[in-house]
Amino acid sequence: GDLTSTTVENPIHNFPDVTSGSYVVQLNAYSSLGCKDSVQMIISVEEELIFFVPNAFTPDGDAYNNVFKPVFTSGFDPYDYHLTLYSRWGEVVFESFDADFGWDGTYGGKLMQDGAYTWKIEFKLLKDDTHVTKLGHVSIIR
Repeated sequence: GDLTSTTVENPIHNFPDVTSGSYVVQLNAYSSLGCKDSVQMIISVEEELIFFVPNAFTPDGDAYNNVFKPVFTSGFDPYDYHLTLYSRWGEVVFESFDADFGWDGTYGGKLMQDGAYTWKIEFKLLKDDTHVTKLGHVSIIR
């Protein structure tokens, strides 16, 4: 698939930074008597969903942990993403359709109270267009 070759018996090959897709892999084998053979196979690579959602953040104005946002590294469609945060009474206090834009702990320009807030993330998987909904809690701590 990447035009690499080797003379090692029973080779193993890792493809660096491969994106999703199908790749043709060919093995050419030669015997000590001069006989040769080859085999080809199509290998499909799917990007796996990898993400992390923190359970607390500290919007206190220092240089660390001031914004709550899920961290996606792969496997989701950034154009089909929706984050909603709710107060303990079910009021929507924050919404984002951009995975790079998180909640700073404010509502109506005022910092929210310390405590737990419910989040809901809706997004689509890249590999098969499945829609996923995840729910959880995040705490504001100062």
